[in-house]
Amino acid sequence: MSLPDILKLAEQQGSLTALDRHFALQLSALVADSSPLLLLLLALLSKHLSAQHSCLPLAHIDAGNPLDLRSADADTMVMCRIDCPQAALAENISAFLHDSAVVWVPTADAAIDPDNRPLVLQNERLYLRRYWHYEKTVATKINLLSVDSTIASQLDSSVQMLKQTAELLTQLFPHDGADTDWQKVAAAIALTRQLAVITGGPGTGKTTTVTKVLLLLLHLQPTLKIRMVAPTGKAAARLSESVKNSKLQLQRTLTGELAALQHVLPQIPETAATIHRLLGVRPGESRFRHHHDNPLLLDLLIVDEASMVDLPLMAKLLDALPDNARLILLGDQDQLASVEAGAVLADICQGLKQGEHWEMQYSQRQANRLSELCSTLLDASDTSTKPTNLGDSLCMLRHSHRFKGDAGIGLLAAAVNQGNIDAIQQIWHKSYQELQWLEHTDDGSGMKALMLQCQQGYQSYLELIQQHATPQQILAAFHQFRVLCAMRAGEFGVDGINIAIIRNLAAKGWLKPTAEFYAGRPVIIRSNDYNLGLFNGDIGLILPDPAQNNRLMTWFERADGSMLKVLPARLPGHDTCFAMTVHKSQGSEFNTVALVLPPKPHGPQQQLLCRELLYTAITRARNQFVCLGSLRGFLAASSRLTRRASGLAQRLWH
Repeated sequence: MSLPDILKLAEQQGSLTALDRHFALQLSALVADSSPLLLLLLALLSKHLSAQHSCLPLAHIDAGNPLDLRSADADTMVMCRIDCPQAALAENISAFLHDSAVVWVPTADAAIDPDNRPLVLQNERLYLRRYWHYEKTVATKINLLSVDSTIASQLDSSVQMLKQTAELLTQLFPHDGADTDWQKVAAAIALTRQLAVITGGPGTGKTTTVTKVLLLLLHLQPTLKIRMVAPTGKAAARLSESVKNSKLQLQRTLTGELAALQHVLPQIPETAATIHRLLGVRPGESRFRHHHDNPLLLDLLIVDEASMVDLPLMAKLLDALPDNARLILLGDQDQLASVEAGAVLADICQGLKQGEHWEMQYSQRQANRLSELCSTLLDASDTSTKPTNLGDSLCMLRHSHRFKGDAGIGLLAAAVNQGNIDAIQQIWHKSYQELQWLEHTDDGSGMKALMLQCQQGYQSYLELIQQHATPQQILAAFHQFRVLCAMRAGEFGVDGINIAIIRNLAAKGWLKPTAEFYAGRPVIIRSNDYNLGLFNGDIGLILPDPAQNNRLMTWFERADGSMLKVLPARLPGHDTCFAMTVHKSQGSEFNTVALVLPPKPHGPQQQLLCRELLYTAITRARNQFVCLGSLRGFLAASSRLTRRASGLAQRLWH
């Protein structure tokens, strides 16, 4: 059996996709190199990219069964093997790739490939050229931004400025406890460095901290041009809402010596945009309006939900950032990574990882500076373990203001995040008021209990429709409850659960789904439509419009709080949204979340069910978390930690 036939068999078995196979065949044909090993490596590279890795580490290749074939005859298995011992595999493949005419190997003397070859081999990782370029762009820009800036140097040289800044920080971040106030430390970093990365779980005060930073920066530089962005329309709307709330809280606290800062509050921007809108999409083109040769007009860029930003988009965003601009990244490094390739925020924070724990790693100079600004003693790391400046730009917020220390949701999220199986079992067995477990059973009682939850969760918004409430009130009620699924397809995926909910609510007489568009139908947008102002992830409701003789319109809430209505027939690609994937829920919060897991996950389903997915789902809930699944499957997923292949962390930290 030839290797093309083996690739076809792998596709039939599900080990490869049709895209993987055709990518390997067509690229090998284009470069006129049909050697079996190159064909195999191309298929594996495409498979890794499809799984959101940015490269193919040679160490990940299995010499005995690289395509993960199953139930194949012995001759086929022999043909698929790489004729090389596993111990010497990476070295032998590396030697093969060095000699290949289609692979470029960068060196210190040759930083640009004059032949523009499609594949790049660096640090024993095989890249598609553009992904190597994305990774290099991000690493170069982050490393430049993290160099000790002139801002910090000016502060160090002026005792008066240092004292004034420390006094303002103390007044804005009053703290009586003996423990370090990490919000204050994060603010000090953002004030003194060109790059600040503020990470932490839900409710740890990332937005509150950055709003206070904006207050201080605008007090010092009133003409500062500030833009705030998030990866999706929903995340941008939540960022806008959070900043507004933080400004209201600040307004009440700016008294006494801080009263002089009241006039600065109106200057703090409240409206966030999507990254795509900021960069400027050109219809029909892959390149944005803003790039290295046409940079963004801003002095400070704040990016929320940075864990959702994939490698290509982050590269394009950083490429468009002016050289002298500040950058603040906000996000939770423990959440699910981006839907597309890469895990940029996790790679940026990788140097903080010490075994199973996260620890700050500041240079002696930065530790001294932060200690003076924050009136607390911060330890410096051993410089031998921190070879870059990036650690001086990072801060992790640890205390959650959303979950009490003894709240079930917070405890469960922490236990899942740590992969602590014993603690997870104890938490589920303690019957916390905020937690409810629904077990899959043969008689379907678990699903019936879930449908009862849906009736209770969605009843309020459906009643408001009957009471002719405003679209804004109805949308607010709808967003109090949501069903999240681990996958899209199947009986226990988004498709199957949406159908079950619609039938259940229709049986109660609350919905009349007799046509594609009906009153009360929630929709989630799948693609961006810049003409309509709708973006991937936006959620709206189809409701009667009293101003148009009760004609059905789809209502969305904009980032600034105003309402947008669109004819249902004009909507871009969309789905019903009683249930949505956990990935799509990132950047959202709901009073109650019901998570649906498959009863007996197998094959690709098992790879989807991971610790990050559970943690993300749990932390979408403010007051109540319900899970339908099997406890065995939940524990197995908590033990499964996702790691995306990337060379970014090595470029940043080593």
